[in-house]
Amino acid sequence: MTLAAPILFQEIPLAAVDLEDHTFVVPDGSDLTRLLASMGEVGLLAPPWLRARADGRWQVVAGLKRLKAAAQLDKKDKKSWERLPARTLPASTPESHCLLVGLYDNAFTRGFNLWEQATMARRLLDHWDRATVAGKFLPYLGLPASKAHLERLLQVSALEPPFQELCARGRLALTAAASLSQWPWADRAAALSFFAGLPFSQSKQEQFLEDVELLAWRGNTSPGMILSRKQLRQHLDDPALTPVERAEAVRRLMRGWVNPRLNAALTAFQQALGRLGLKGHPRVRLQPPPAFEGPDFHLEIKFRDPPELQGLLAEIARLSAQEEFSDLTRL
Repeated sequence: MTLAAPILFQEIPLAAVDLEDHTFVVPDGSDLTRLLASMGEVGLLAPPWLRARADGRWQVVAGLKRLKAAAQLDKKDKKSWERLPARTLPASTPESHCLLVGLYDNAFTRGFNLWEQATMARRLLDHWDRATVAGKFLPYLGLPASKAHLERLLQVSALEPPFQELCARGRLALTAAASLSQWPWADRAAALSFFAGLPFSQSKQEQFLEDVELLAWRGNTSPGMILSRKQLRQHLDDPALTPVERAEAVRRLMRGWVNPRLNAALTAFQQALGRLGLKGHPRVRLQPPPAFEGPDFHLEIKFRDPPELQGLLAEIARLSAQEEFSDLTRL
C-alpha cells in the first residue's frame, strides 16, 4: 500500500485522541479485561494508528480497543499513560488509505467479528467496486472471495443495534442475519429474544427461520405472529429449563407444527417405549428409521460381560413378543 503522505512515529497526548470518532473503526463493546492486564504488565506492544484532524485532535484509524484500555489505565497511573506512541497520518491522507490501514492492521492480529466484517465491507464499497471488494478484500476479512458473500454482508450491515450486538458476539450467523434483514422490522423484533436467549448453531438458526417462514406462509400470516404463539413463549421463558433445553423444546415444537404427522409418530413411538420400559433404558436404546421413512429400526445394546448380554437379549426377546412392540414397529 502506498500512502499519499509519510507515516510519522510520535508520542500523542491521550486526551487529544477522539475515542468517539468512528469514521474508520467499528465500536467494539467486548471485555477489555485481558487487554488491560497485558498492557498493565508489559505496556503497549502495537502502537495505534491515528489521523490528524483540522481541529487539532486525532481520529483513530486502528487500535481503538488499545486506546480505550489506555484511557482506563490512565485513570490509575497518569504518569505512564497520559502520552502514547502512535503511527500518525496527516489530515490529507485519503479515507480509502485509512480504511486499508484498519483492514490490514486487524487482519494480521485479531481478525473481525461478523458485525465488523459487514461494516468494513460496506465502507470499502464507498471507494471500490463490488468485484474488487469481493475478490481482493473479503479474504482479509477472513471470508471467501464471493460476490454472494458480499451481498449477504451488505444485508447484515443494515440491521438494527440489537442484532449488531448479536453479530459482534457471535450469537447470530451470517446466513441467519441476512435472512432476518429481509423481514419487516416488527417480525425481526419478534425473533430477537429467540436468538439472544437460545444457543442455536448456524444450521439450527437457518432451520428455525425456514420453519417460521413456512408456517407463516401456510397460515397466511406473518413470522412475528408465529413467534408470538403462547406455546413458543412458554418454552422460551421457562425458568426450569437450561438455555440448551429451552432451545431443544422450541425446536421440537416448531418441527411438530411444520410436520404434524411426523411429530405424532414420534410422540406415539416415545409413549410406546415408555410402556415397554425402554424409554431412558440405561443399557438398551431403540431408534426408529429416520423420519419413519424406511423399514429398518436401530437397536443398541451396552453390556459388560456375557451374562449381562444374555439377560438383555432375553428381555428384548420377551418384549418383542408383545403386541405393543409390534404396534411400535408399524408406526
